[in-house]
Amino acid sequence: MEEKRKLKFILYAFALLLIVGVVGYMFLLKVDFIDALYMTVITISTVGFGEIGTTSSWSELFSIIMIFLGVGIVGYAFTTVVAMFVEGKVKDFWKGSKMEKKIASLNDHYIICGSGELAEVIINKFIDQNLNFVVITDKREDLDDYSHHDILVVEGMSTEEEVLEHAGIDRAKGLVSTLDSEVDNIVTVLTARNLNKNIYIIANAITKSGSEKLMKVGANKTLSAVEISGKRMASLMTKPNIISFLDVVTRIGDVELDLEEVVVKSGSYLENKNLIEAQIPNKTGLIVLAIKTIEDNKMIFNPPVNHTFQIGDVLIVLGREDQVDKLKHLGDETK
Repeated sequence: MEEKRKLKFILYAFALLLIVGVVGYMFLLKVDFIDALYMTVITISTVGFGEIGTTSSWSELFSIIMIFLGVGIVGYAFTTVVAMFVEGKVKDFWKGSKMEKKIASLNDHYIICGSGELAEVIINKFIDQNLNFVVITDKREDLDDYSHHDILVVEGMSTEEEVLEHAGIDRAKGLVSTLDSEVDNIVTVLTARNLNKNIYIIANAITKSGSEKLMKVGANKTLSAVEISGKRMASLMTKPNIISFLDVVTRIGDVELDLEEVVVKSGSYLENKNLIEAQIPNKTGLIVLAIKTIEDNKMIFNPPVNHTFQIGDVLIVLGREDQVDKLKHLGDETK
């Protein structure tokens, strides 16, 4: 990121030097644009070809200044490029350009604001689930680390509109704000909601009052890492057997089980079948814990066996990733 700024500075400096030179020589030597450009180029490059027009003390002084500026900018450009090659930054710059193109092509992705410990957990989970996401952070060490691990990252603060727009906020499906500052989380949520009315936003609430404010400015859900940890620690102390059971349910030996969502789509195996007809446990090994119905948007826990699935219903199931994938593709072989 720093190298990109340096290269931009060099480009802008050269452009500004050319403009100043052309305008200066046109005024001092009373020549046209082409002749002024010619004089500018041979002066800053110190080539030494013949001069054009009638020189004066002012034009000679101007040429001296142009030579010093040209040598300075060329020297800075040379040392910068050599340093980039020696430090292997040219490859990083190329990767940065490719990253920009990847971010610009994303759609229905997720945006993670922040790069602290909470964000690291979310990033690892998203990577495990092979989800498309972009991280926004202003921490230099995290920017370099993410880019080296091929994680899409945008430099800056998520409180700024242009940074969120760079991350594709208008095309994003969801946003998670994990910043350490309550105020920054609130501003991030407010800005993101103004840029995308339909995006699903989850924010880290540091205080109870902060949670209320986050909901008011546009967050769909708020979570407090401190509160969740505190409740779990209290439960481990007062209800150790229940917590142990939950740990066993979600991890059996080396096989990790997880809660997953499965949406009933048009033409799928589940459409217009009830739980008995679907035989989900027998065919996939999954446990159906709940169903969120499309009709009234209510959650049915321990759903009755005669419940008939409708298009848009969401099944909350417990099982392995391969079992969930099997459920999603049931009936494909008969099509």
